[in-house]
Amino acid sequence: MKNSIISFASAALLCLGGCHEPDELTPSDTGLGLNSISAQFSTGEYKNDPLAKFTATPTEGEERIVIDIPYYYPENSTNTTSITEMRVTANLDDNCFITPRLGTLDLTQENWFTLTRADGSKRDFCVTGNIKKSDKCEIISFATDEPSIQGVIDNDRNTISLISADDLSAVTAQATLSPHATISPDPAEVHDYEGEGMKFTVTAHDGVTKRIYTVSKEIPPKIKYGWRAGSETEIWQNVSLDKLGIVNGSDKNYSLAASGSKLVLSTGADKYLFNRATGDYLGTLDMKGTAAPGGMTSDDAGNILYANLADPNATFRIYTAASTDDTPTELLSYTNATGASMGKHISVQGDVKGDAIVTAVIYTWNGAVCKFLRWTISGGVAAKPQMISVTGATAGWNGNGHADVEAYSANPDDPYFLTYYSANSLYRIDATGAVTNTIATSQWGANSNYNCVDVCAFNNARYAAIYTGAHFTYGEFKTYMFDVTTPEQLTGACDTSPARVFTSNEYKPAGAVVNATGDVLMTASADGYKLNLYYTDANTNALVAWEFDCIDK
Repeated sequence: MKNSIISFASAALLCLGGCHEPDELTPSDTGLGLNSISAQFSTGEYKNDPLAKFTATPTEGEERIVIDIPYYYPENSTNTTSITEMRVTANLDDNCFITPRLGTLDLTQENWFTLTRADGSKRDFCVTGNIKKSDKCEIISFATDEPSIQGVIDNDRNTISLISADDLSAVTAQATLSPHATISPDPAEVHDYEGEGMKFTVTAHDGVTKRIYTVSKEIPPKIKYGWRAGSETEIWQNVSLDKLGIVNGSDKNYSLAASGSKLVLSTGADKYLFNRATGDYLGTLDMKGTAAPGGMTSDDAGNILYANLADPNATFRIYTAASTDDTPTELLSYTNATGASMGKHISVQGDVKGDAIVTAVIYTWNGAVCKFLRWTISGGVAAKPQMISVTGATAGWNGNGHADVEAYSANPDDPYFLTYYSANSLYRIDATGAVTNTIATSQWGANSNYNCVDVCAFNNARYAAIYTGAHFTYGEFKTYMFDVTTPEQLTGACDTSPARVFTSNEYKPAGAVVNATGDVLMTASADGYKLNLYYTDANTNALVAWEFDCIDK
């Protein structure tokens, strides 16, 4: 009986509630309603490219919304843009709408629309475009010809330091500028960089924006340790490698090397050249008849190492070349007696023309022991390799080469760093192969493919970097850098470890994943002022460059 009374009372209350006239709901904060307007190319090579998205933010009271479109796209190309067919979209507050609907517009014209906001108020506005010449006017790189000195650029102070004891009173130089900028006077002419040095004026493509640099012989101060917080800069990125004909496939194996002013991207048998400072594509690398479809890397002196692929009982070879112009010569060979395949990942510390450590991972499947070969090079001569079996880390699914190991230094008694799929962690191991410290996978790392690691010494510190490659369309796609100088802080997870000093931006796969292969590479400049980090991912079509410095400001 009690339940019936409660049910009857509840029903009565519901009836009373249903007869009550509802209050009119009014938004507490109307806002502008229209937050931004964006335009993308609706035709051509860069149709709907997420990076070719140009956005304008409206302000209250202004009817005309002008979207700036670069004069050239990409900006470092000579492809002039057309804005007669642009796909236009808007970011609106809730319960706001635009009439007529946005779509493909001719942005050379004034296109009028009405915005209706959540409170019912209306606002007429116009969308149009402006083809804008670049206002960028930086010197990206500056180097003298003879003697060859790479300038240290400080864009905060507009100075370039030439660190040298040579006479620089009459030398020529080469400068790389922001796209379509000009420089005066011409650094290719003879100039005096002694004393107060030379002043150069860089004028942007717009012909108006200018920057004056002073180039002189001096030694800028350094901070005491590592790279300077705040100096980290993504200097360029290319996330459309497929537009250069660099396309992922099941037989591809991506790796990186840096030599002189060039960055090399290998996809296996094919190798591609880029300008390290600007990311400009320079064409393919002529291997001069050397077949090396395996991994590739470069040493501290800029020597490039190329490997072949070797199944059991086949001959594994590593070749080397001092530059991208030189013919590769054999550095070492080994009859593969490991019982497994090898060659997709190789690493080096030191200078292979002097003293170095070279490592190559052995492909092992789930549940097996992680193994790698280590060659000690003294005076340019490689000793017989040693097999290192890792204890404390069981192999994951790295039978396809999804693993990498890198030495801490050129001393074989120093530790090594290992990462592999699918543990997706960073392991510090001693010279015998025993794991001493572990940084576990990040919060979203389980869905990624940690298959590459690099170690670099810079300004009294040592850094290890790993790239969390795309194994699925979801997960994370970024580079982590850790200070590994002090092993006690190599704890926690990749995204929370006290050793973590840097996390890169993410570039996600635009379509289905094909083959999880990528690489990460760090290089320190010869003068010790700049640290560069490069990474690539076949599934995200990405090749990205970051720069750090240790200039005391």
